[in-house]
Amino acid sequence: SSGINAEWPLRPGSHFRGSELQNYFKKIVEDDLKCLMKPQYVETIPKAAKGNVREILERRNEVGNMDFMVENFDLTKVLDRDVKALSGGELQRFACCMCCMRDGDIFMFDEPSSYLDVKQRMRAARTIRTLLRHDKFILVVEHDLSVLDYLSDFICVLYGTPGAYGVVTMPFGVREGINIFLDGFVPTENLRFREQVLTFKVSETAEKEDEHVKRDARYKYPNMIKDYGEFKLTIDAGDFSDSEIIVMLGENGTGKTTFIKMLAGL
Repeated sequence: SSGINAEWPLRPGSHFRGSELQNYFKKIVEDDLKCLMKPQYVETIPKAAKGNVREILERRNEVGNMDFMVENFDLTKVLDRDVKALSGGELQRFACCMCCMRDGDIFMFDEPSSYLDVKQRMRAARTIRTLLRHDKFILVVEHDLSVLDYLSDFICVLYGTPGAYGVVTMPFGVREGINIFLDGFVPTENLRFREQVLTFKVSETAEKEDEHVKRDARYKYPNMIKDYGEFKLTIDAGDFSDSEIIVMLGENGTGKTTFIKMLAGL
Protein backbone atom coordinates (compact mmCIF):
# COMPACT_ATOMS: atom_id res chain seq x y z
CA SER A 1 0.00 0.00 0.00
CA SER A 2 2.95 2.34 0.54
CA GLY A 3 3.46 2.64 -3.22
CA ILE A 4 -0.05 4.03 -3.80
CA ASN A 5 -0.45 7.81 -3.77
CA ALA A 6 -2.58 10.63 -5.14
CA GLU A 7 -1.83 9.47 -8.70
CA TRP A 8 -3.81 6.26 -8.06
CA PRO A 9 -5.67 5.84 -11.39
CA LEU A 10 -8.99 4.76 -9.88
CA ARG A 11 -10.86 7.09 -7.58
CA PRO A 12 -12.57 4.93 -4.95
CA GLY A 13 -15.01 7.69 -4.09
CA SER A 14 -16.46 7.73 -7.60
CA HIS A 15 -15.69 4.63 -9.66
CA PHE A 16 -16.54 2.18 -6.85
CA ARG A 17 -19.15 4.27 -5.07
CA GLY A 18 -21.86 2.10 -3.53
CA SER A 19 -19.88 -1.13 -3.86
CA GLU A 20 -18.08 -3.21 -1.25
CA LEU A 21 -14.78 -2.12 -2.77
CA GLN A 22 -15.28 1.58 -2.01
CA ASN A 23 -14.09 1.48 1.62
CA TYR A 24 -11.38 -1.05 0.78
CA PHE A 25 -9.74 1.05 -1.94
CA LYS A 26 -10.25 4.21 0.09
CA LYS A 27 -8.20 2.71 2.93
CA ILE A 28 -5.62 1.43 0.46
CA VAL A 29 -5.15 4.92 -0.98
CA GLU A 30 -4.90 6.45 2.49
CA ASP A 31 -2.29 3.86 3.56
CA ASP A 32 -4.60 2.77 6.36
CA LEU A 33 -4.32 -0.97 5.70
CA LYS A 34 -1.43 -3.29 6.53
CA CYS A 35 -1.11 -6.11 4.00
CA LEU A 36 0.56 -9.44 4.83
CA MET A 37 1.32 -12.08 2.21
CA LYS A 38 2.26 -15.73 2.38
CA PRO A 39 4.57 -16.22 -0.64
CA GLN A 40 3.90 -18.82 -3.31
CA TYR A 41 7.42 -20.24 -3.56
CA VAL A 42 8.10 -21.41 0.00
CA GLU A 43 11.29 -23.21 -1.08
CA THR A 44 13.02 -19.81 -1.19
CA ILE A 45 12.32 -19.12 2.50
CA PRO A 46 15.57 -20.69 3.82
CA LYS A 47 17.53 -18.15 1.76
CA ALA A 48 15.89 -15.25 3.61
CA ALA A 49 15.08 -16.69 7.05
CA LYS A 50 18.06 -17.77 9.15
CA GLY A 51 17.87 -19.68 12.43
CA ASN A 52 15.59 -22.30 13.91
CA VAL A 53 11.81 -22.34 13.65
CA ARG A 54 11.12 -21.29 17.25
CA GLU A 55 13.37 -18.21 17.11
CA ILE A 56 11.86 -16.92 13.88
CA LEU A 57 8.26 -17.48 14.99
CA GLU A 58 8.88 -15.73 18.31
CA ARG A 59 10.10 -12.66 16.40
CA ARG A 60 6.91 -12.67 14.29
CA ASN A 61 4.48 -13.26 17.18
CA GLU A 62 2.77 -9.87 16.98
CA VAL A 63 -0.68 -10.88 18.26
CA GLY A 64 0.35 -13.43 20.90
CA ASN A 65 -1.21 -16.48 19.24
CA MET A 66 1.98 -18.45 18.62
CA ASP A 67 1.03 -21.53 20.68
CA PHE A 68 -2.35 -21.82 18.96
CA MET A 69 -0.91 -21.44 15.46
CA VAL A 70 2.03 -23.79 16.08
CA GLU A 71 -0.34 -26.51 17.26
CA ASN A 72 -2.82 -26.07 14.42
CA PHE A 73 -0.14 -25.98 11.74
CA ASP A 74 1.47 -29.07 13.31
CA LEU A 75 4.88 -27.46 13.88
CA THR A 76 5.48 -28.56 17.47
CA LYS A 77 7.94 -31.30 16.51
CA VAL A 78 10.07 -29.02 14.33
CA LEU A 79 10.32 -25.96 16.59
CA ASP A 80 13.99 -26.60 17.34
CA ARG A 81 14.88 -27.53 13.78
CA ASP A 82 16.82 -25.18 11.50
CA VAL A 83 14.68 -23.71 8.72
CA LYS A 84 17.14 -25.07 6.14
CA ALA A 85 16.30 -28.62 7.27
CA LEU A 86 12.52 -28.30 6.78
CA SER A 87 10.74 -30.33 4.10
CA GLY A 88 8.49 -28.69 1.50
CA GLY A 89 5.34 -29.34 3.54
CA GLU A 90 6.97 -28.11 6.74
CA LEU A 91 8.09 -24.92 4.98
CA GLN A 92 4.53 -24.38 3.74
CA ARG A 93 3.04 -24.73 7.21
CA PHE A 94 5.84 -22.57 8.65
CA ALA A 95 5.09 -19.79 6.12
CA CYS A 96 1.33 -19.92 6.78
CA CYS A 97 1.95 -19.88 10.52
CA MET A 98 4.19 -16.79 10.28
CA CYS A 99 1.55 -14.93 8.29
CA CYS A 100 -1.26 -15.84 10.73
CA MET A 101 0.76 -14.65 13.74
CA ARG A 102 1.22 -11.11 12.48
CA ASP A 103 -1.03 -8.09 13.05
CA GLY A 104 -2.50 -6.99 9.75
CA ASP A 105 -5.66 -5.92 7.96
CA ILE A 106 -5.27 -7.88 4.69
CA PHE A 107 -4.03 -11.48 4.68
CA MET A 108 -3.07 -12.97 1.32
CA PHE A 109 -2.26 -16.68 1.01
CA ASP A 110 -0.78 -17.73 -2.31
CA GLU A 111 -1.37 -21.47 -2.78
CA PRO A 112 -1.39 -22.45 0.93
CA SER A 113 -2.12 -26.12 0.22
CA SER A 114 0.94 -26.83 -1.94
CA TYR A 115 3.19 -29.57 -0.50
CA LEU A 116 0.56 -30.47 2.12
CA ASP A 117 -1.16 -33.83 2.47
CA VAL A 118 -4.95 -34.09 2.68
CA LYS A 119 -5.18 -33.87 6.48
CA GLN A 120 -2.80 -30.92 6.65
CA ARG A 121 -4.69 -29.08 3.90
CA MET A 122 -7.93 -29.24 5.85
CA ARG A 123 -6.23 -28.17 9.10
CA ALA A 124 -4.58 -25.24 7.31
CA ALA A 125 -7.94 -24.19 5.83
CA ARG A 126 -9.64 -24.33 9.24
CA THR A 127 -6.83 -22.31 10.82
CA ILE A 128 -6.89 -19.63 8.12
CA ARG A 129 -10.63 -19.23 8.72
CA THR A 130 -9.93 -18.41 12.39
CA LEU A 131 -8.53 -15.08 11.16
CA LEU A 132 -11.98 -13.95 10.01
CA ARG A 133 -13.07 -10.66 11.55
CA HIS A 134 -15.50 -8.00 10.43
CA ASP A 135 -12.57 -5.63 9.79
CA LYS A 136 -10.18 -8.11 8.12
CA PHE A 137 -9.78 -9.06 4.46
CA ILE A 138 -8.58 -12.57 3.52
CA LEU A 139 -7.65 -13.43 -0.07
CA VAL A 140 -6.53 -16.91 -1.11
CA VAL A 141 -5.12 -18.22 -4.39
CA GLU A 142 -5.87 -21.94 -4.58
CA HIS A 143 -6.03 -24.79 -7.12
CA ASP A 144 -7.36 -27.60 -4.92
CA LEU A 145 -11.13 -27.57 -5.40
CA SER A 146 -11.83 -29.48 -2.17
CA VAL A 147 -9.85 -26.93 -0.12
CA LEU A 148 -11.47 -24.13 -2.08
CA ASP A 149 -14.93 -25.48 -1.28
CA TYR A 150 -14.13 -25.72 2.44
CA LEU A 151 -12.21 -22.46 2.80
CA SER A 152 -14.10 -19.96 0.67
CA ASP A 153 -17.13 -17.76 1.15
CA PHE A 154 -16.93 -16.34 -2.39
CA ILE A 155 -14.94 -17.30 -5.48
CA CYS A 156 -13.55 -15.23 -8.33
CA VAL A 157 -12.71 -17.27 -11.43
CA LEU A 158 -9.68 -16.24 -13.49
CA TYR A 159 -9.34 -17.03 -17.19
CA GLY A 160 -7.14 -15.92 -20.05
CA THR A 161 -3.91 -16.90 -21.82
CA PRO A 162 -0.92 -17.69 -19.56
CA GLY A 163 1.80 -15.09 -19.98
CA ALA A 164 -0.44 -12.85 -22.13
CA TYR A 165 -3.51 -11.66 -20.22
CA GLY A 166 -5.90 -12.61 -17.45
CA VAL A 167 -9.46 -11.67 -16.55
CA VAL A 168 -11.01 -11.82 -13.06
CA THR A 169 -14.75 -12.43 -12.89
CA MET A 170 -17.12 -10.94 -10.36
CA PRO A 171 -17.39 -12.88 -7.07
CA PHE A 172 -19.68 -15.90 -7.14
CA GLY A 173 -20.97 -18.19 -4.42
CA VAL A 174 -18.72 -21.17 -3.75
CA ARG A 175 -20.76 -23.83 -5.56
CA GLU A 176 -21.54 -21.56 -8.52
CA GLY A 177 -17.91 -20.42 -8.82
CA ILE A 178 -16.53 -23.97 -8.85
CA ASN A 179 -19.11 -25.08 -11.42
CA ILE A 180 -18.28 -22.09 -13.65
CA PHE A 181 -14.61 -23.04 -13.54
CA LEU A 182 -15.34 -26.69 -14.37
CA ASP A 183 -17.79 -25.80 -17.17
CA GLY A 184 -15.49 -23.17 -18.69
CA PHE A 185 -18.47 -20.86 -19.12
CA VAL A 186 -19.45 -17.61 -17.33
CA PRO A 187 -23.25 -17.33 -17.61
CA THR A 188 -23.44 -13.73 -16.34
CA GLU A 189 -21.25 -12.65 -19.27
CA ASN A 190 -22.42 -15.33 -21.71
CA LEU A 191 -18.74 -16.10 -22.23
CA ARG A 192 -17.02 -19.42 -22.85
CA PHE A 193 -13.34 -19.29 -21.91
CA ARG A 194 -12.57 -23.00 -22.38
CA GLU A 195 -13.84 -25.41 -25.01
CA GLN A 196 -13.49 -28.52 -22.84
CA VAL A 197 -15.65 -29.18 -19.80
CA LEU A 198 -13.62 -30.58 -16.90
CA THR A 199 -15.06 -33.81 -15.50
CA PHE A 200 -13.89 -36.43 -13.01
CA LYS A 201 -15.07 -39.47 -14.93
CA VAL A 202 -12.63 -42.39 -14.96
CA SER A 203 -12.31 -44.35 -18.17
CA GLU A 204 -14.12 -47.66 -17.91
CA THR A 205 -11.49 -49.26 -20.13
CA ALA A 206 -8.47 -48.02 -18.15
CA GLU A 207 -7.98 -51.25 -16.22
CA LYS A 208 -8.45 -53.38 -19.34
CA GLU A 209 -5.93 -51.28 -21.26
CA ASP A 210 -3.45 -51.60 -18.39
CA GLU A 211 -3.57 -55.39 -18.63
CA HIS A 212 -2.07 -55.29 -22.13
CA VAL A 213 0.80 -52.89 -21.36
CA LYS A 214 4.13 -54.51 -22.11
CA ARG A 215 6.69 -54.31 -19.31
CA ASP A 216 10.23 -54.68 -20.63
CA ALA A 217 12.25 -54.24 -17.45
CA ARG A 218 12.00 -54.68 -13.71
CA TYR A 219 14.18 -52.84 -11.22
CA LYS A 220 14.99 -53.86 -7.67
CA TYR A 221 16.29 -51.84 -4.74
CA PRO A 222 17.73 -53.24 -1.47
CA ASN A 223 16.97 -52.55 2.18
CA MET A 224 18.16 -49.02 2.91
CA ILE A 225 18.47 -46.69 5.91
CA LYS A 226 18.92 -42.92 5.92
CA ASP A 227 19.78 -41.41 9.29
CA TYR A 228 19.77 -37.62 9.77
CA GLY A 229 20.18 -37.87 13.53
CA GLU A 230 16.77 -36.58 14.61
CA PHE A 231 15.06 -38.33 11.68
CA LYS A 232 15.62 -41.89 10.46
CA LEU A 233 14.11 -43.44 7.32
CA THR A 234 13.98 -47.24 7.02
CA ILE A 235 13.23 -48.68 3.57
CA ASP A 236 12.28 -52.29 2.91
CA ALA A 237 13.58 -53.89 -0.28
CA GLY A 238 11.23 -53.75 -3.24
CA ASP A 239 10.97 -53.53 -7.00
CA PHE A 240 9.15 -51.68 -9.77
CA SER A 241 8.91 -51.96 -13.54
CA ASP A 242 8.57 -49.57 -16.44
CA SER A 243 5.16 -48.73 -17.93
CA GLU A 244 3.55 -48.28 -14.53
CA ILE A 245 2.91 -45.42 -12.12
CA ILE A 246 3.64 -45.88 -8.43
CA VAL A 247 2.14 -43.38 -5.98
CA MET A 248 3.56 -42.90 -2.47
CA LEU A 249 1.10 -41.84 0.20
CA GLY A 250 2.14 -40.48 3.57
CA GLU A 251 2.25 -37.38 5.75
CA ASN A 252 4.79 -34.68 5.08
CA GLY A 253 8.12 -35.15 6.78
CA THR A 254 7.93 -38.97 6.72
CA GLY A 255 10.59 -39.39 4.01
CA LYS A 256 8.86 -39.51 0.60
CA THR A 257 11.23 -37.04 -1.06
CA THR A 258 14.23 -38.59 0.69
CA PHE A 259 13.24 -42.03 -0.67
CA ILE A 260 12.98 -40.70 -4.23
CA LYS A 261 16.36 -39.00 -3.96
CA MET A 262 17.93 -42.23 -2.71
CA LEU A 263 16.49 -44.13 -5.69
CA ALA A 264 17.93 -41.46 -7.95
CA GLY A 265 21.35 -41.75 -6.30
CA LEU A 266 21.29 -38.20 -4.93
